[in-house]
Amino acid sequence: MPPIDYQMTGRWLLAGWLAALALFVGAPSVDLALSSLFWSPWDGFRVIGNPMWEFLRQRIWDLSILVFILSPFAMWRALARRRNVLGLSARAWGFVFTLYLLLPGLLVNGFLKAYSGRARPATVTEFGGDLTFTPAWSFVDQCARNCSFVSGEVSAAVALALVILLWRFSAERIERWVGNYAIVVAVFIPTFIAAQRVVTGRHFVSDAVFAALVTLSGAWLLYAAFEGRLGWFRLGGKERV
Repeated sequence: MPPIDYQMTGRWLLAGWLAALALFVGAPSVDLALSSLFWSPWDGFRVIGNPMWEFLRQRIWDLSILVFILSPFAMWRALARRRNVLGLSARAWGFVFTLYLLLPGLLVNGFLKAYSGRARPATVTEFGGDLTFTPAWSFVDQCARNCSFVSGEVSAAVALALVILLWRFSAERIERWVGNYAIVVAVFIPTFIAAQRVVTGRHFVSDAVFAALVTLSGAWLLYAAFEGRLGWFRLGGKERV
């Protein structure tokens, strides 16, 4: 698996968390203001039925499911053959499987979306619904299941982007244009999914932002675990306990 700078990555993640908490928890009305840009009292969230957007969203979701299902078989095949499968080692495939299982699977969909109780934008009174708006990280009773906080599809899209980047930087021989294209696709996927979920009234911006932060932070810790780096950090280019 390609090496990463854990300390620098951790600093960027911490900065992201502090900024997001200050913005969306410190000023929760920002969520309403941003969602209102895509809503009208006559048409609601106008692009909710856009067939092209919906088709692409569904295909990205299907691809995430396919990668998750494929990952344990690819890991077993890589172990049996003692060589990479589809450009990734057995350990990398193990990371991919665990990433999807723990983050979009158990943490996001199994816990946060199940128990946050946050109503989706299209259902709150500010946008013609009958439920109460609540800030991010407020565990309430406005939703019984499959709630707004956080976005499961954004979490899965971020995980898929990480898999693409992992393949990009693990591949031994690829054309430069292929590598550059992979990076562009990895950036596009979560950006598109986040935008689609917000403009259609299915999620607030904070749902998407915190879904990305939760997934990236969990992936950072998980990557360190798979690399045997937990409890270690870098200082001046050296590893110290």
